[in-house]
Amino acid sequence: MSSPRYSDRLTLAQYRIAMSDEVVIEAMVWENREPETEAERKDLEAGKEALREIDRLKIDGTYEIERARFAALVDPPSPTLARLIERVANGENSPFQNLLDGLDRNPDPEQRARFERLYQEGDFDHKTPREIWHILECLESAKKPKGRPSISPPWRNEVEHMDAMRLSIASGATVTVPEAARATAANESRVSAERPNDLAKLYRAKMKLRE
Repeated sequence: MSSPRYSDRLTLAQYRIAMSDEVVIEAMVWENREPETEAERKDLEAGKEALREIDRLKIDGTYEIERARFAALVDPPSPTLARLIERVANGENSPFQNLLDGLDRNPDPEQRARFERLYQEGDFDHKTPREIWHILECLESAKKPKGRPSISPPWRNEVEHMDAMRLSIASGATVTVPEAARATAANESRVSAERPNDLAKLYRAKMKLRE
């Protein structure tokens, strides 16, 4: 099966590599592990393909070179998209985030129903940000789940350790995941007895996203 394409010069996987760090792509795949539509399924497969390619490039030591090459082939954004990107960078995307929180993470079923009704009746799927911005700015603040938000993916704070384990296994310095975890943990100043097991579990979950 051919890879989904971003343009005539790049596959969607290559575009993902150019535009997003590995852990960001992993978060996208992690949160979309059960796609509901064909578009989501294709996006999931492109994400997995990107992660497999990142593994290969990082092991070969050519990741930064290839990422720069892919980035040079990305089409420049349209003026509308460029303005939206600038708004996000300036923290002006909060109305959109509030909408997403109201639809997806809202612990209040009545408020979530109001957000869903507005989204459906307003036909937001087929409107541009400019057409609905004035509505989003007037929305009530979405309620959020209590407690600390979960980390996505779970190894987000262990990126360096995951990189070290990947290279250790690929080079043959260690043969198994538990061995790589023990070797990586041994470089820390203070290590609990559970630390190698925790690293091994995270690494297996990381690698499973590539399947």
